[in-house]
Amino acid sequence: MRKEGRIRLLTGEECLEAQGLWRQVFSEDTATFTDYYFSCKAGKNRGLVLEGQEGIRAMLYLTPERVCAAGRRVDSAYIVGVATRPDCRRKGYMSALLKEALALLYRENVPFVFLMPASPAIYAPFDFVWIYDRPVWDAAAFDPHGLRRMKEADAGRMAQFASRILEREKEVYVLRDSAYYREKLQEAAAQEGGIFGYERQVSPGAKKLEGLFYYTREEGEADLPEVLAEAEIERCFVGKRLGEKPAIMARVVKAEALLSLLSGDLPVEFGLQIKDPLICQNSGRYLCRADRQGCVVKRMFEKGSTPGQTAELCLSAGELTEFVFGRRKEAGLGGGNLRFLSRVWINEIV
Repeated sequence: MRKEGRIRLLTGEECLEAQGLWRQVFSEDTATFTDYYFSCKAGKNRGLVLEGQEGIRAMLYLTPERVCAAGRRVDSAYIVGVATRPDCRRKGYMSALLKEALALLYRENVPFVFLMPASPAIYAPFDFVWIYDRPVWDAAAFDPHGLRRMKEADAGRMAQFASRILEREKEVYVLRDSAYYREKLQEAAAQEGGIFGYERQVSPGAKKLEGLFYYTREEGEADLPEVLAEAEIERCFVGKRLGEKPAIMARVVKAEALLSLLSGDLPVEFGLQIKDPLICQNSGRYLCRADRQGCVVKRMFEKGSTPGQTAELCLSAGELTEFVFGRRKEAGLGGGNLRFLSRVWINEIV
């Protein structure tokens, strides 16, 4: 046991052990939603807790996510439930848990991790940066008349529809199957809402799903966490979008794995020098060769080993994440041929 406490990994039923701290710190969550998380979700996740003799002092959870990134399926994790007991704050416990979580995911070759921050200032010092601005819909204008409340039996249809539209329009999104939507229906119900579908009659005995509206009304406050529909259908039931707001921050976990998700319209070669004080294994020099098939990444261990004609960038861990997700443009690099992970769609809650 370290002087400041012991970090322990929770799996399976052990993940329920931090329920008391969750209820204490996230008191704004309704009891129904917290019950949902710990009865349906927490046991499928992993948790990290920092504890002393008196019990748990700080916690975070890792929700495993299978993500589509540039047409490839990769493992990622969604950090949720980051909290420290009020009398234990400002002692570096959150920092210790984040470092442990990143070390764990690095060993598992995870390219990046993401979270929805309560305050971005908390995570910026750890090189988390914005990668996704969520559309904002006028939930008060949402009119479910003419829509069908989706049920568990519709999970397969919802997954097929969502996968089709996301594959066409987005470069990064959480993969969706029947199990995903069965869970989302439970999640929406825990927030006093539901998922509504727009169906168009295509023949006397058949209807085609052409829109999904995820609606919640927790404690009487309406919200639309996600709308998946063509613009004209969206406007019929919601009206126009009100704009966008920053929603998801991410951080590189394993640099080679993240860089490999780049591609190029034409073959392009470039060098990178990365400085990552939190995951020191990422620090170093890389040679990248990108084409339509992806990006081959090679560590360069000797000084001066990068070909003389290859451009080289010096990036922090946060800048590297911004670069790969298309949020940091480097003039002249790749001659405009590089393809980034710029079209992101991550609207998960927990």
